[in-house]
Amino acid sequence: MDSESGSRLFGFIGAGATLGQLFGSLFATGMAWLGPFLLLFAALLMELAAQSSKGIKRDTSQIPEELSPIRKVDPDLQSKVCGEADEQTAATSKVLSPKSPTSKVKTQLLATLDGFRLILSSTYLLYVSLFLWLSSVISSFFYFQKVTVIAMTVTSSLGRRRLFAQINSFIAVFILAGQLTLTGRILTIAGVTTAICSAPVVAFLNLVAVSVWPTWIAVAICETLRKVVTYVVTRPGRELLFTVVSQEEKYKAKVCIDVVVQRLGDATAAGMYKLLFSTLHGKTSTVSLYALPVCLIWIITAFHLGRRQEQLAKIQNV
Repeated sequence: MDSESGSRLFGFIGAGATLGQLFGSLFATGMAWLGPFLLLFAALLMELAAQSSKGIKRDTSQIPEELSPIRKVDPDLQSKVCGEADEQTAATSKVLSPKSPTSKVKTQLLATLDGFRLILSSTYLLYVSLFLWLSSVISSFFYFQKVTVIAMTVTSSLGRRRLFAQINSFIAVFILAGQLTLTGRILTIAGVTTAICSAPVVAFLNLVAVSVWPTWIAVAICETLRKVVTYVVTRPGRELLFTVVSQEEKYKAKVCIDVVVQRLGDATAAGMYKLLFSTLHGKTSTVSLYALPVCLIWIITAFHLGRRQEQLAKIQNV
């Protein structure tokens, strides 16, 4: 998939997830009085998603022969190859079954290590990892800041649940409209650099706004602006970063980045926020200012990464 066709599809694909967010937020708004019992409804939806994934697997296993990437092999050649393969793998299959838990753990560990190897061997993937790590740090930091401000300004637990649900519903409407109408056009016109730089710039402004005006209204406005820009512009642009790498790097390194690197960013933000909040004695306005240098590094990284992606895309199109 090239960048142009990908930019057109990402908006419509993301709209499905946004519809789920909108439905969940509206349900939580009306049923906030249920409190922890809302988790039971979420568990039912998770089970529905799991059953849907089984249906997808069944459908893909029944792909017609002409659409399958695996072609028929000559029977004589196939029997010969299989015979040689059986002799070489007989001992291994006796020792370790591919369906055993130990085999699965080793396969996942090897895949993760292979992903790290690909990241360390590519300067471009290192920049992608740094960009997504910084994105996760700032996103999680703002989340803790948001929760703290609302907890200090809204005393009722029911009021906090309802407020969070209303904010998410409001955000989902804007995201859905943007994904269906603007995502493809913005990426095509503005380019990847502008797309991935927009989120750190907005995050920088949000941190300044919350430090100056630490109220739930400021949080609602900043959260809406941050998520709309992220999901309508930056997230599709982020996916386009992997259109200029090899298939091996895309499917091995990307999984490692999404699972390991971003989770490390969440952990870093949690530790940093806890340390700052305790050191500064709960001064929310001051805590936000300490994240500004990280935002500046994020902006510089995004700009350099976007320019590099555009250069690699031009080389591929030559």
